[in-house]
Amino acid sequence: MVRALPGVLLLFDRNGLILAASGGAEAFFDYSADELIGKEIETLLPEFRRRGHSEAAKSHAEFTAISRHGTAIPVEVRLGILDGASGDPFLVTITDLSARKELEISLKHSRLEMERLRDMLAEKSVKLGHSEENLRNNREKFRYLFERNPLPMWLYSQETLRFLEVNEAALNRYGYTREEFLSMTLQDIRPEGEMERLRKNLGSVDRDSYQRSRNWRHRTKDGKLIEVDIFSHAVVYEGAPARMVVALDVTERNTTEAQLRRSQKMDAIGQLTGGIAHDFNNLLMIILGNLEGIADEAADNHRIREMVDDALSSVARGAGLTRRMLAYARQQSLEARIVDLRSQVSEMADLLARSLGEEIRVEQRLPDDLWKTRVDPSQLESAILNLVVNARDAMPHGGTIIISGRNHTMDATEALVHELPAGDYIVLDVKDTGTGISREDLEHVLEPFFTTKPVNKGTGLGLSMVYGFAKQSGGQLGITSELGSGTVVSLYLPRFHEQTETTAAEPPASGLVHSGPRKTVLLVEDDSSIRKMLERLLNHMGYEAFAAEDGPSAMALYERLGEIDMLISDVVLPNGMSGVEIGAQITAKQPTIPVIYMSGYTRNELNQSALNDEKIFLLQKPFRREDLTRAIQLVTSSATKQA
Repeated sequence: MVRALPGVLLLFDRNGLILAASGGAEAFFDYSADELIGKEIETLLPEFRRRGHSEAAKSHAEFTAISRHGTAIPVEVRLGILDGASGDPFLVTITDLSARKELEISLKHSRLEMERLRDMLAEKSVKLGHSEENLRNNREKFRYLFERNPLPMWLYSQETLRFLEVNEAALNRYGYTREEFLSMTLQDIRPEGEMERLRKNLGSVDRDSYQRSRNWRHRTKDGKLIEVDIFSHAVVYEGAPARMVVALDVTERNTTEAQLRRSQKMDAIGQLTGGIAHDFNNLLMIILGNLEGIADEAADNHRIREMVDDALSSVARGAGLTRRMLAYARQQSLEARIVDLRSQVSEMADLLARSLGEEIRVEQRLPDDLWKTRVDPSQLESAILNLVVNARDAMPHGGTIIISGRNHTMDATEALVHELPAGDYIVLDVKDTGTGISREDLEHVLEPFFTTKPVNKGTGLGLSMVYGFAKQSGGQLGITSELGSGTVVSLYLPRFHEQTETTAAEPPASGLVHSGPRKTVLLVEDDSSIRKMLERLLNHMGYEAFAAEDGPSAMALYERLGEIDMLISDVVLPNGMSGVEIGAQITAKQPTIPVIYMSGYTRNELNQSALNDEKIFLLQKPFRREDLTRAIQLVTSSATKQA
């Protein structure tokens, strides 16, 4: 993630060893990524350890950086801790101050020249002709420095706030002509929301002081808002008090930092959400298994069976909720297939019509030449349905939803903005004519459980689920909206280039799958309640189950048993050994053994190549007895063919 971010960023551990670096850091220090990783942070920032982390953790701290070739570069360092990440690593954002230092020197030199000019004018002993000549020379020097400065620069009157002088860089950045600029005041380049702050700032500034103020917003001629840091100093201009100003555009830097903070926040929320979903799935698994057991015991009791069926329906709704949470956390299990997006959306026409009602009109505008993508079709359908239902809810009095698609190629610059690799993408746009989303809410709409709907009208998981699905599929989700102007949600999915793919047939489920001699199953599950329930179920199905709670105890049990007929294991296990590692060790000794993995969430422990082996199956918790039956049939049938 760090390497793809713009700017100069370094991730390092508590021992000061660099773990990752952005592409900008490689260019800035003139090292490759391999050379930077493992290097001590003090190699690049020699003062870092001596001055301590606490100083860098301030909002701004200045250091001297050393490049590969020994060049000393003045920099500003910002330090953050990635809470929740393994080892709580540090992230530093480095800003090159070379241009700023040169600017300050230039500003100081210009000020000294102006003061010198003022002093010379005050010298009564200087001849008038000589004074006028010096005045002209100094004005020419000032004009040269002023116009040659690469950053926007101006003089304004402290009495009227009117611009008195403006350089070429300011004209280029703000888009005004010189005549337009000189007819304006400071207030004319400020958005309305900055006026009160401007008045307070002007009232508190010492008229003879140097001032550096951060994070101002200015408006250019075309209406675009930019963010600037301001450096100013009091001068005398044509006998009246004025201030000389240099504006440093920090829009890109602030955007990069905001992207990084948002990415860290979303990752942290995702980890929390995934953990909650995992625990909740385990609880549902226990409830589901015991409900099915009660149903068996009360097969002839209609009243109890009815209550059990109601409870099973609630478990199914709970499982759906956790699936959406896992989708946001990017920890759901996806079954990717080649998908024709145009056909998929067309086939959903009846479903969408039933979901939207008569007051909503849907238009589909998907071109015939739309590229294919490779995603989970059912999750894609769920994502589209969520987007359309959200659009419906934004139009309480009816309206139009336009579902359109386009092929789009991202260059490196655009890809950085979207936090994606450069390349080809299919973009599915869902546009509504509804109420729109405020700027404040737009910052939070992708967070799980955030909703602006009334109580009991929404879970706040719809958009977050779509976002998680997009990210897990290698894409992104973008939202454009203004209050009163409707909303466009854009789902980016990577283009699929290969031409063929085969899909394994799924056998039908039946009841008890094993009626011959009892076969041995090694069951590995860390939750004791789930372990006991599954052990009881497997024995009831005709297998001899041997249960273990973690990897080491499972391998010790396997060594005592000698050989087994099937492995059923949770994916995420305690004590340093995952279910996948158990499977790898056992299949190394028994290559054709059937393997079933279970998981409340996968955390990418199980890669797609493992699932392409037909004798390996992933069961997503919570699952019913019939799901386990079907999985056993599938893997045992495939293992028999490979034997």
